[in-house]
Amino acid sequence: MKHNYIEDYESLVGYISNEYAKRYRMVDRQDIRQELWLWFASRPNKVKDWYENYQQKDRDKLIGRSLRNAALKFCTKEKAKSAGYEVQDNFYYEPQIIEEFLPYILTDSYMLPIGVNDVNYKPDRNAVAESNTWLAVRADISTAYEALEERHQNVLRLRFTSLNTTLEDVGAELQISADAARKRVDRAVRAIIDELGGKRPYVETDYGV
Repeated sequence: MKHNYIEDYESLVGYISNEYAKRYRMVDRQDIRQELWLWFASRPNKVKDWYENYQQKDRDKLIGRSLRNAALKFCTKEKAKSAGYEVQDNFYYEPQIIEEFLPYILTDSYMLPIGVNDVNYKPDRNAVAESNTWLAVRADISTAYEALEERHQNVLRLRFTSLNTTLEDVGAELQISADAARKRVDRAVRAIIDELGGKRPYVETDYGV
């Protein structure tokens, strides 16, 4: 059975193209659209499987996530090209790094967060502790925090101003459950990552390739 993904996802492709064209103004919106349609064309097995084995709601989520990843990967590459650097030179901020720095930023401390030297860090995280790089990371995260909406700043202050604060404490203050508090904290941390350029694109191939 042939599936008309162009008709089904024209609106989503347009929406995501506009979204990333606003974030990466050096990239043409039509070029992003073309890249997103290329994602469908280059992954026929995956698209077929998702059409045949997933309900529309779940399929839409899978395709939406993949299209955003494709847009991010393309825009990141184009931004690097226009600015004259290599994509691999990008530093991507992970949630753990944000959460480790926030208590120090919110209490105006310039100590090096203990977790930055954790042996379980990936190589690009180890670089944070080298020389004065961690100070630049702290400055980046602090600037991104100041750019957040008040609702995000508030939940992060509640969670990270004191190292002894639990999610239960945050939930009690906001009159919500601890699980709902965790979700709000996660959204606020993701908002910081978005301010810092977004998450790392993941490699995606077609099924059977």
